[in-house]
Amino acid sequence: MSAPSTPNNDTRPHPEAARELSPGERWYWIIDQLSTLNVCARVRVQGELPARQLRTALAALQARHPQLRTAIAAGPQPGGGPWFVPTGRPIPLREIVLDGPEQDRWAGEIDARELTDPVDWATGPLARAVLISTPDRRTHDLLLTVPHCIADGTTALSLLRQWVRLAAQPPAPHTPTTTGGAGGAGGGFPEPFEALFPPRPDPATRPQPAQEQEQEQEQGVVGRLRPEHFVPFDRRRTRMLHRFLDADVLDRLASACRREATTLHGLLAAALACAVAHDAQAAPRAWFAVGSPLSLRDELTRTVLEDEAGCYVSALHSQVRYQPDDVWAMARSINDDLAARKKHGEQYDVFDLLAVQGPAGTADSEPFIRHFEENGPFNFFVSNIGRFAFPTELAAPTGTWQLSGAQFVGGISVVGYLGSSVTTSQGRLSWNFTHIEQAVSAERARRIADDSIRRVIAAAGN
Repeated sequence: MSAPSTPNNDTRPHPEAARELSPGERWYWIIDQLSTLNVCARVRVQGELPARQLRTALAALQARHPQLRTAIAAGPQPGGGPWFVPTGRPIPLREIVLDGPEQDRWAGEIDARELTDPVDWATGPLARAVLISTPDRRTHDLLLTVPHCIADGTTALSLLRQWVRLAAQPPAPHTPTTTGGAGGAGGGFPEPFEALFPPRPDPATRPQPAQEQEQEQEQGVVGRLRPEHFVPFDRRRTRMLHRFLDADVLDRLASACRREATTLHGLLAAALACAVAHDAQAAPRAWFAVGSPLSLRDELTRTVLEDEAGCYVSALHSQVRYQPDDVWAMARSINDDLAARKKHGEQYDVFDLLAVQGPAGTADSEPFIRHFEENGPFNFFVSNIGRFAFPTELAAPTGTWQLSGAQFVGGISVVGYLGSSVTTSQGRLSWNFTHIEQAVSAERARRIADDSIRRVIAAAGN
């Protein structure tokens, strides 16, 4: 099968770097066209950091990953379509020099542009970068943005980490820069995510989760977040609120989670579910459904390393009772429910559905999207990548760099109304809340975010 060409695109002759989008990749690409679905990563660097050094490092990063050297060709193709196709365009770097000490300008850029403006998939490449510098050029925020069809939160942060390291210690000339995965330099385009799925139980033989059995016996309605306004799918815009917990709270949370025999993710999801239920003025013990996008890198037919680009996540939901006075009981319930669902292979169901019934393009996508809007298992979620090792200091040709604030944030597009992205790195937990503008007002989003944070801090104790 020959690879399709891309008219009016600056391409390079790398036929091995072209293939058809998989059902999951095609789904993310389709909804990205309706409402931007980007993943952004950020880190602060203190020290002398010339832009030319960053541009050279971006070129080296791009050489490592075929996904960063591609565009997407839409329309009829010899083998179906759409296709990833090669492009010779470099990753663009936008430079901003501040007029004063704007500590949170990076968050404003993500909120106003990086989550809103789509990456130009038609011309490529499928990445862009931002350098924000203080007037004295001694403090810098680096942003890297990639579309969800080729990246999850771990991918975005890993690419950012590789970029910074390449800027600090450029590889010697002619030194291979492979990352050890199927998509490294010199290799072909990585195989589709779905090709790595392990054998799993037949859904027809799968037992019903205990929480769903209990909820059905009570014949109660499972709560979801109610939007304030219906926003047409093609007009939805993700907005962001940045929150964080410092090292002291993190240490207390780790001890509390061990004491309560649950995970930090369970606690974060329980706190968000509590905040949503409280905002809805729900009665105690009402049922709510909260989503959890989870990494599958360690359970595929080959281990997918952090430094391999791609989207290797799936979302599961948990039905949990609203217990405002016992967030730990909610956390254990969510944790146990997720473990049971993963054991029975539910994390692969959505991709099986997309392969059989997923839309071919935006033109036929509305019935499928509307079904998820009205009948999906959840519409608010916590995407937590756990602890991510990011250096706090790097030796560079221009001197030692101090690094801090490494984190990611993902867009929502049409798959919900309220999300949150959690990164634990460099002694801080960054919790970025996202919401669909107008569907969830800024005031309401702040109220839910602050309530979630308050509940987590209270659970950590003194």
